[in-house]
Parts: sequence; structure tokens; C-alpha cells
Amino acid sequence: MAHHLTDEEYKSQKSAVWRSTIILSIVTLVEIGFALMHYNNVGGMEEWFPKSMLNLLMVVLSLLKAYFIVGEFMHIKYETRALTLTILVPLVFLVYGVIMFMWEGSAWNFARSLWG
Repeated sequence: MAHHLTDEEYKSQKSAVWRSTIILSIVTLVEIGFALMHYNNVGGMEEWFPKSMLNLLMVVLSLLKAYFIVGEFMHIKYETRALTLTILVPLVFLVYGVIMFMWEGSAWNFARSLWG
């Protein structure tokens, strides 16, 4: 089955892909920059930017990248709302489940080390 795009549609899609690629590249460079600066303690970074803030920043930037990848490259942004929710709601529950299993495992590990 052939899909025929007009020149305008092709240029629009090409522009959207390039825009997303540039955004992803910038976000990745920011992540790498902050990680390397923190690892090498550039300018006493550990005092004014604690490790927990770095971790939070990395999670937020990774979620931003995931949003752009799923939205643009997997074409979820262009689907109907019902299909989008069908994909995203289970993903939210999966992430929640992984976090809860890690939390519970950490509690079990702490209790085990406490009681021998």
C-alpha cells in the first residue's frame, strides 16, 4: 500500500523530525554535561548541587526525552486519544509497579540487615 505525501506534508514531517532530534541532542548534552561536572566536582559543584538534585534532574530530563521519542518517532502524538491512553496508562502502572517493588525490596533488605 503506497502512501503519497504532498511536498508540504513531507517538509512538515521532515521539519518535525529534525526539531525533535535537535531537542533530544540538546537534552542529552545537558545530561552528560551535568553528570561530568558533578563527577569531576567542577567548581565545588557537590556543595551547591547535591547528588539527589542531580538524580532528580536526570529523571526529569530522561522523561522529557522519552516523551519526545514516543510522541514523534513512534507517532503517538498523531494518534487518537483512546489509542494514546491505551498505551500510556499501562506504562504508568508499569513504572509505578517497578518503583513499588524496588521500595518494598529496599524495606525487606533493611529489615533483614536489622534483624540478622
